[in-house]
Amino acid sequence: MTQNWVVDSNCFIHLGSMASDTFIKDLKKILQKSNQMLFVTPGVHDEIRNVRFQKWSKKPKVLDEFDSLMTTTAIDDGQIRGLAQLIGEKTSPQDVDLSLMVLASQLQREGRDVILVTDDFKMTTSGEKANLGYTTCPPSTFIQRLSAQSPSDKKGRMKSLSRRVRAAEMRYAISRVHQYDIQAKLTWMVDSLIEDRPQSQKTTSSGVSEVNLKRALQRTLGGEQIKGNHLKKLGDLPEICQPILLLDTHLSQLTSTNTSEHLREVYDETLLLLSEVLEAIGLDLAPLDESSAELANSALSGYLYRTETALGLMAKMSGKRETARLHLSRALQSATLIDDSFAEMHAVFQLGLLAIASEKWERSARLFETANRQAQLISAPRTSYLVCAGISRHLHGETQAAEHHILEAKNLLLADKKQATLDLMNLGEALLAIDQPGLALEVLDEAMECALQLGSQEHLEILSEYLLMANAAMTQTDILQHEGLRNLLDGLNQLSEQEAEEFAKKIKVIEQRVSEHNQPFEETWKVWQPSSKLIPEAATLRVVRAEVDENQDTLVVVHHPELGSIGLWLPEGDWNVSSGHLLSFAATRVKLAQPTLELQEKHSIRGIVAVEDTSQLMFNAPIDEIRTDHEG
Repeated sequence: MTQNWVVDSNCFIHLGSMASDTFIKDLKKILQKSNQMLFVTPGVHDEIRNVRFQKWSKKPKVLDEFDSLMTTTAIDDGQIRGLAQLIGEKTSPQDVDLSLMVLASQLQREGRDVILVTDDFKMTTSGEKANLGYTTCPPSTFIQRLSAQSPSDKKGRMKSLSRRVRAAEMRYAISRVHQYDIQAKLTWMVDSLIEDRPQSQKTTSSGVSEVNLKRALQRTLGGEQIKGNHLKKLGDLPEICQPILLLDTHLSQLTSTNTSEHLREVYDETLLLLSEVLEAIGLDLAPLDESSAELANSALSGYLYRTETALGLMAKMSGKRETARLHLSRALQSATLIDDSFAEMHAVFQLGLLAIASEKWERSARLFETANRQAQLISAPRTSYLVCAGISRHLHGETQAAEHHILEAKNLLLADKKQATLDLMNLGEALLAIDQPGLALEVLDEAMECALQLGSQEHLEILSEYLLMANAAMTQTDILQHEGLRNLLDGLNQLSEQEAEEFAKKIKVIEQRVSEHNQPFEETWKVWQPSSKLIPEAATLRVVRAEVDENQDTLVVVHHPELGSIGLWLPEGDWNVSSGHLLSFAATRVKLAQPTLELQEKHSIRGIVAVEDTSQLMFNAPIDEIRTDHEG
């Protein structure tokens, strides 16, 4: 079906600001070859009448150059007013935008494939509210899709333009963070990137000198000596960008503080430092020309990617999933500007885990599928992404797609079972950390099969504890929700008859321990006793989940290999504790009571513990994970 683009004024303004003098020629060939059409309304003509191509030698008007490529369709004022009333006068877009929405809806009803190109997110949300039927994408994604259809020798300059426009879109969105909630807009921008990204290696931008200057600026910031002519062309940029180095210095020190309280402090410090660095650089960049600002922002993207990723992971470890999603979305956007497939892959994977934690199965599937494609580009391990994509598709009811992903993962497992075992084990731990024990149990089961076949005693012991923890954390909801998943994942690996018998023995031992851990403690006490009577000294307990009740008291469910799961009842307060944290006890006293039937059934806990001095509890978050990502 022929693609029809309805294009708003802001897209033309972006093109006028950034497009080179080859753009119209390249665009004309793409449209003619694929029989695509550009549509506008008369209001767009009025809004861009004086916009010029700033990078062209004679700076011609954008409207004049696009005239032969656009189809202009007038919209009746009554239709515009009717749409405004349907949406709500106070919240509806401006008249020109409304006319474009009416046009897109009309074309859609005619059976055409229509996409409205706009960076105004209100046109997307309003269109959905009014059920107009069209889809939308930002200008950067529009240009990116065109680049996929460009000849290989011209693809690079179109993709470079897309990245520059995307950077401008992100800068504008983030600049409005204090005026409205930008999370939904960022999600929409990321979704359009995920859905339509060309799956090929990135090429360099058309201007070789710009690439060299970008590398020269990055090398200068890294403390290297560069050529004198490059240094001269960079001017004041090395000095202006110098504050960005504070971010990497700060990130390298994160491992020194890893309690949950310190985690919150470090998050706030990192966020404040990021704001100060961006403000300092932004103030000095403001007087410079656009090309200098673009060069600086492109060179600094790697630092921003690492910082946003660290902030996202800290937020995730604190259980603040929506905040984590915002930071990781920004990290993904920064990654696209540094042509770093590994960075993009990692950011998309973390977003996928957050989508799984929220049980957004269709979204998580798309994210993991994108991570898998990125991994293919750089020959990185892909088993985890394929398994997650298969699980997500299955839970979304797409059986055929799920089976396809698992079959592909099976082929990778057969090619390198050692790597696949490690991938599955790490994935199972990650799923436990986002309080998805049902999914973790199925993945860890497959990992244990592989470890058994490899004869890895070390991995078998670790996996036994993970499986014990996953079983203890399971709820009735998990059991019902994931019905049928075992049959899907059974396709990952096959055991011989002898291996199956050995595996069954190990699982039986785990099940016996699970049964023991499901029994409430026989001995309880109502008077304070030394905590060491219950929790062995130097013991570490992993947090399974934390829930806050209507009185703002917190129940923290923790697991110990010998004791099983117990509940700590903590008084009102902000404990900043989340699944995956590790708890250690200092010397204090505790009381122990049997759990209510409701709590036992819901959390499989053996007892409820009250702590006399809660300041002696230390919840540790794995900040080492952040440093690994930073160094990677």
